[in-house]
Amino acid sequence: MAPPTLQTSSSVLSTSSTNEKAVELAEQKEIEATWKEVQNKVIELAGGDPKKVQALDINSMLKYIDNIQASDKKKSEKFGAFKSVVNKTLQCINTVGGIVADGASTVFAPAGMCYNALTFVIQAWQGYEGIFENLAELLEKCTEFLERLESYEGRMDVRLKRVAVQNLRLFVEICDRTIKLRRKHNKFLAFTKQLFLNDNGIGDLLGMMDRLNAKESLLVNAQTYKLVSDSAGDIKLILDSQKEQKKEQEAKKWRTTIAKALGFPPNTLDNDGEPIPSWQRAFDARKNTLVPETGKWIIYHEDFIQWSKSTVPAKHIIMLDGRNGSGKTSIMANTLRYLRKMNRAGPTSRAVTAYFFMEGEKKKSDDEEVGSSRLEIVSRTLLWQICTAYEAMTKSVFQILERTPDFDGSVDLWQQLFINNKERMNPDTTFFLFIDGINQELLPLLRRLTSIADDKVVRIFLTAPTQMIKELERPGGIKSITIPIAEHNADDIDKYINFRMDNMPILKNDGRPGISEWRGKILETLRYKCAGDYFKLNTSLNSLAKVDLIDDIEEVLADADKTRADQIDAEIRRLNNIRTVKEIQEINEIIQWIEAGRRWLPVDMMEALLSVKHQNSAAVQPPTPSLTRRKTGIADIESTTQEATPVTLTISLLPFTQKLADKYPIFTVTDSGFVDWRSSEIKDRIPVKGIERDSDLSMITSGPKIIQESEIAIVRHFLNNVCPPELYTRLEFEQFFDMKLGAKYKDYISLDLDNANIKIALTCLVVLTEQQLRKNTSLRQYAMYWLLDHLQEVDLSAADRELKAQVGPLLVKLFTSECGIDSMFWPFSLSVSLNTWDWDEYIDLRETRAEWLYSMSGVNEISRWLRDSSVTKYITHEPGVSFVNEVKASSTNLHKTILSRAAKHMAIHLFRRVDFTPRQFWCACWFIRGYLSRLNPEKSSQMPSDPDSYRNVGEPAFEEFEGREFRLETLKQIEEWAGEVLGKAKDTPEQQSSWEIHAALITFQLCHNEAEATEIYRARAQKAVELNPKNWHACHFITKQPSTGNEEAVRLLSQAKKDIDELRRSNESWIRNSANSSLLARITLDLGDRLWDLGKDLTLAAATHRESLQYDYVHFKDYTKVLKRYQSSSAWNELIAFVETLNSTSETWAAYFDELVNQFVVQIASIDEINVLAQAADATKRWDVIEAFFTLAIDMGVAQETHDLLFFLRDGFAKTLAAAADDTQQDKVVAIQETALENIRLHRHDSLSRHSIDDMTNALARTYLDKAFQPNLAIEKVDSYGSLIANLLPEPDSDDGFDLWTSTIAVCCLIRYHHRRKTDSHLARGWIERIVREIIELLSDDDEENDETAYWLLARLLTTIEDTKNTRIVWAMRNAAQRDALIEWESWVAKSTNDGQGTISNVNVSSPPKEKEKVTPYTNGFANKSVQSVVRERHRSRSQSPRPGVKEHKSQSSEVTRDPTPEPKAPEPAEVNHDPIQPGSFVSCNGCYKQWTVMGETLYTCADCLGAIQLDASCHASLLKGELTKKGLSCKKEHTFIELSKWDEKEYEGMPRGSVPLPDGQPGKKWMTLEEWKKELRDLYLTSDK
Repeated sequence: MAPPTLQTSSSVLSTSSTNEKAVELAEQKEIEATWKEVQNKVIELAGGDPKKVQALDINSMLKYIDNIQASDKKKSEKFGAFKSVVNKTLQCINTVGGIVADGASTVFAPAGMCYNALTFVIQAWQGYEGIFENLAELLEKCTEFLERLESYEGRMDVRLKRVAVQNLRLFVEICDRTIKLRRKHNKFLAFTKQLFLNDNGIGDLLGMMDRLNAKESLLVNAQTYKLVSDSAGDIKLILDSQKEQKKEQEAKKWRTTIAKALGFPPNTLDNDGEPIPSWQRAFDARKNTLVPETGKWIIYHEDFIQWSKSTVPAKHIIMLDGRNGSGKTSIMANTLRYLRKMNRAGPTSRAVTAYFFMEGEKKKSDDEEVGSSRLEIVSRTLLWQICTAYEAMTKSVFQILERTPDFDGSVDLWQQLFINNKERMNPDTTFFLFIDGINQELLPLLRRLTSIADDKVVRIFLTAPTQMIKELERPGGIKSITIPIAEHNADDIDKYINFRMDNMPILKNDGRPGISEWRGKILETLRYKCAGDYFKLNTSLNSLAKVDLIDDIEEVLADADKTRADQIDAEIRRLNNIRTVKEIQEINEIIQWIEAGRRWLPVDMMEALLSVKHQNSAAVQPPTPSLTRRKTGIADIESTTQEATPVTLTISLLPFTQKLADKYPIFTVTDSGFVDWRSSEIKDRIPVKGIERDSDLSMITSGPKIIQESEIAIVRHFLNNVCPPELYTRLEFEQFFDMKLGAKYKDYISLDLDNANIKIALTCLVVLTEQQLRKNTSLRQYAMYWLLDHLQEVDLSAADRELKAQVGPLLVKLFTSECGIDSMFWPFSLSVSLNTWDWDEYIDLRETRAEWLYSMSGVNEISRWLRDSSVTKYITHEPGVSFVNEVKASSTNLHKTILSRAAKHMAIHLFRRVDFTPRQFWCACWFIRGYLSRLNPEKSSQMPSDPDSYRNVGEPAFEEFEGREFRLETLKQIEEWAGEVLGKAKDTPEQQSSWEIHAALITFQLCHNEAEATEIYRARAQKAVELNPKNWHACHFITKQPSTGNEEAVRLLSQAKKDIDELRRSNESWIRNSANSSLLARITLDLGDRLWDLGKDLTLAAATHRESLQYDYVHFKDYTKVLKRYQSSSAWNELIAFVETLNSTSETWAAYFDELVNQFVVQIASIDEINVLAQAADATKRWDVIEAFFTLAIDMGVAQETHDLLFFLRDGFAKTLAAAADDTQQDKVVAIQETALENIRLHRHDSLSRHSIDDMTNALARTYLDKAFQPNLAIEKVDSYGSLIANLLPEPDSDDGFDLWTSTIAVCCLIRYHHRRKTDSHLARGWIERIVREIIELLSDDDEENDETAYWLLARLLTTIEDTKNTRIVWAMRNAAQRDALIEWESWVAKSTNDGQGTISNVNVSSPPKEKEKVTPYTNGFANKSVQSVVRERHRSRSQSPRPGVKEHKSQSSEVTRDPTPEPKAPEPAEVNHDPIQPGSFVSCNGCYKQWTVMGETLYTCADCLGAIQLDASCHASLLKGELTKKGLSCKKEHTFIELSKWDEKEYEGMPRGSVPLPDGQPGKKWMTLEEWKKELRDLYLTSDK
């Protein structure tokens, strides 16, 4: 078709309904014409004979492919993969074909036509070597495009149907081209890799599919917008959100690529693949300990000023010199803090500060960084901060990585990514590096950074002890400025001592008589005696805090000048003397966990571990009744018994944190909440058992004072001579002497290296084999994850024999008892979402399988232990004796011997118990599959022996054994083996029926990609019912199938419920079994669903729904669906009644809080959905029910301290209240949001998306701004709202992960507040400068695509501050860019058509929007950023809740709810290619929803709405008259507007590309250069640069 002509004026979209119908009719005719061409093409492929075109379906196609393989004498190794790809392709074609069938009159089924075309391809190439691999590659490429269309099934308009038919047409043309290639190539070339993908003709056709793909995304946005418009007229979505998504994805791609290149271990990355900022945590922790007003001296130091401020400093490096404990780290933290607060930290407008605190990198061996050198850790930490400091740098580094992906070590990384980076030369930027804890290993890096020859030097701040500085400054070292801390920090020391005294009860009130004098004496004494040593200061001050008598104070002051070693020895000796035996044992156990534990332990976990030895099976309290979830027929229904919450493991009534501070002062709780040494020097003074008995010095300094027998004899002789015998006896002198003589046998503080690991392993075994103890999730996960590691570290020849004897029976119990087996290999976290599970418990279970099942590590270790006679000393009964003998047998298969009972137990879970969740099926089948592989000698010999091969996603062993898709053949092997070991042959009909439904469910859950699976699981479910009509699980499963109609489902469910009710009447105890109660709840709930869908008795259906809540079952995801059903019928009373009944069951929610939030609250409060709870509350005036629900849920979240979930819950509550029909709930909304943000600031976790916090912050800031300018508001109240807005934002130069782009609203609110009040705010000016600086950088780089983003943000800022001239310039630039894009698009269309590439006319590239077409609500490019983030978030894929310190994991599939009628998925953004994209409209009127690709009329943008609202002249006039009433439109007639002129093509005729149009320019000056305009912006807004 002819290319459309360019509409240079307006491209307004506003059509009548008649025109729309005409367009749809034309589209329909084109669909039918295109499909007729497809039919003719297939007949042509059939040799022109229509009779050869068969009626094919998926099963017949797969059987045809099987026959091809069977007839092939030379079997292809790639056949299995090829068949899988074909099956996926056929499924896509089947769905898309169904869409086309609805849109075209067809003789042959559309899918069948494509199947025939594929059959002809296979026939043409049959027998050619390597053909399966090449065809699989081609089909995978086609499926990439086709499978996107599956998501829109049932929701396509006629335009999308046209795209679908065009895709199928291209598929048939690709088949035609593939057949033609047969004539060009011989068999040798057929073996060539990517034979088809390398063909130009096929490449062109795939390119057309790609372009259709891009167009499809735009059409989906338009259709989605129309659907939303129809249901909520004023909700606006962005039609051109593709560019926003692209920017988001590109930025994410840049950052993840950089993280990978820098070598961050997987366990240090968050959900987005970016490093968890441990450096930020270390800085924050240090900042929290700083005393106010300390450390200021350094910023006034002459050397520091010259180093930081001069354009070219004399020396690049400043070294802060001081001994350990002199406060160097605190000074560095203070320096960083002050530097960031400065208006202009360096000689340029931007200062990039990257820093490294060694204490933030303190790792245990579970962190994979342990194998990294100091140079590697420091380099990646600093480079990441530099590379992501601002967008231009990030992009520049990414481009370098594209060119140079490989590096020769850390120094080369610096060279390529930073030193050679042109962005380093940016004249507006100065780079500062701060490194705490320098050593020789960093010398090569420092040399390289200080050898930079140009003027853009890097300024480096280091801390180091004097000796290290001398070593670094030796010949060949580095030159630096040295600042001795001891010469300058006297004032800091005084402030610190006074600060500590201010917090002591005996000294804080200096108004009491004598206190002021004592404070002066203490200050003077400690200042002199401690000489700036903070360790000695803290020791003395801590002691002073515990005394009140003057003599004791004097004693503390007298000891203040002792050396550190003397003070530590005295403290250890004091503890040995005053602590009881049990307390000393506890101290030694803490030492053991700190030194030999594999991760840093939080306080509560340390306390729980210390209490394990006090736990005993006989003393364990009976378990409390358990909550269960049962599943009877669909994958998203969870089941299994949840273990009860454990009783407390506390062994002391004194809070453990206080106990550490008061009784065990050699330990401390770090700012991160972990238990550690108070000082690393204390560790060095702790005697080591096995060594200290040969060291008199150690015993003298630290151990108990030993009294010799000869000394006792002298004292006894004296007393016998002077003391009467009766008095001697009464005073119990002999008992006293015996106690003194026994002191050498007394426990004392020490580290037992020989037995530390065996003691920890013993604790792990007790936890895993005691049912009560394993309920503590933290203890169980540590034990299962690290048990093997601790066992391997034990030297059996040196370990205590009694401890070894205790381990033996527990090892046997671990692998032979149900408790031990389940603790190691069975999932317990069933109430959390799959994403949470994947990042938590799954990792530990995968690790146990890798170590104990797949590899040889675990079984070999058991063999090593059981061959030690001491270990088997107490193993005297069965099955322990047989277990040991079999392990010792030389010819034994260790896996069979050690894991046979565990495998059988997994089979029981799989086929005998009601454990029906996918994660349970996975765990059982993963285990049995691995076990059977190890029993097969041939297979076992091919399996790697090292656990690492099974840990990493992408490794062949991982994919083979941890894959979540199972083949039918594998399940058949598992079932046959399970049937043999469980005696299935002797099953009764009822047991056979149970077995059949288990097998049906396993197939249903685990064989998603097997074509025959559906037929198998349906047949087996039917067989289960035939064997036992009262197998209610089977009946329920059948009713969940799409082939079961509503009436049949109601009949089956009603009969099942009737039978169960009769059973309950005859057997009252039946319902008390949680499994039975859960089954009844599921049947009742689904009966309610089916009754509702049947539509005959909605009252009965709703009552049935409510009845299901009475039983022992919780599944919030299903409750969401119930509410959606009510919403679709406006059944508001029924909805309120359901929520009210749900509230009455709140005591059962606790175990499912994760699901309550993610699957219920988040879903119903989603911003792009109409809030069903608010609708119901408004309609029924029952807000009390809704508020009661949220109050109950929030109270539960507070009690559980699940802060991330609590944030989303409060967010949902606020959104629900905000969706009320009136504004009466606004104060409650504000209060909830304030509480949510405050709580998350105190308890921030990396799993919580920054965007969620930003969206709430934006909403709250906007509310504050509106409230600040209410009429007749007191000035104090106005001031308070300004402070509230400011408190929501960090400092403009802050580096705490703040995202300017997603927080634009909050920033603009602050700026608008001060602009309207005409107040000079440092904070507001700082944000203006930051925005303008970032925009200028975006406009100065080589990437034109990010210019649009820059204009968007700049327009928001300039409108907010009412810069009319530059606001109009920005909008003119946007119009010019749109005009250029439109010209480029039309030129490409014309060229493509004229060149005759492929069949471009059939692709039907649409013309630009025509004038006066119908419009729908739309959010323009300058609209509220939070609305854009909705579109962005819809396309994000995030796992939740990663745990720091665990290995990488990516979920391979979801815990599938194989719903026969799935909800449409949001489309993934189109792949980017180099073809132009048709520009969409970029602005709309918020009053009437007219839209423009290029502005064709005057618009008005609102400054008080922060540039988010635009109105055309008509709507603006209506607003001023008070006649514009649109729901959700907050703009008021009192607001300030800026008039935006329409685009006049003639006005700017001849304007050079890249120039800046001047709507308000003087006559003769219609434009200026971009550089001139940027200079004007700098002069106006970058005042700190002057």
